[in-house]
Amino acid sequence: MKTKSMTLFLCSLSVLSLGSLPQPISASSGSATFLYLAGSGGVEGPDIARAGNGDTIEVAGSGFLSIHPNSVSGGGTFIIKDPLGTPIDSGNWTAEKLNSFVPYDSLAQFGAPDVFGGKAVIQVALSNGSTAILTVDCAIFAPPGHTEGVTVNIQSGLNFNKEIFGTTLFIKQ
Repeated sequence: MKTKSMTLFLCSLSVLSLGSLPQPISASSGSATFLYLAGSGGVEGPDIARAGNGDTIEVAGSGFLSIHPNSVSGGGTFIIKDPLGTPIDSGNWTAEKLNSFVPYDSLAQFGAPDVFGGKAVIQVALSNGSTAILTVDCAIFAPPGHTEGVTVNIQSGLNFNKEIFGTTLFIKQ
């Protein structure tokens, strides 16, 4: 439990001290596998995003992603609520395809060399039969304009493109 608390503390510290941002590390530098956490697995959650009509989606889940070759696994849960907070849909999501992943720098200078920021774009299947694009964005050493959290674009459905609340993390394996 101490390790999770320390990791969360270091993540918070790094987000607050983003004075000089390192460049993202190159995804072409070789094969790598990361555990991704979005509102689960020891990070505060669920992550929440809002659509233009005021509906929100709550997402929690985790899995593994690899680069060179690209692959992804994992899943979690989702709840869609109307603007008044009434649940209108819920279920599970399953990672199907890694569209892209850009890792940023690690927290090595804070004693956590395997904890990274980054942005993963993952195609997921929802248990209601829909397909969606889940974007997991961890703001540790992120370039300007990136925020912590998730967005979910449901194909032929709502685009939950405004991050409201979220804690995400990438841990190199």
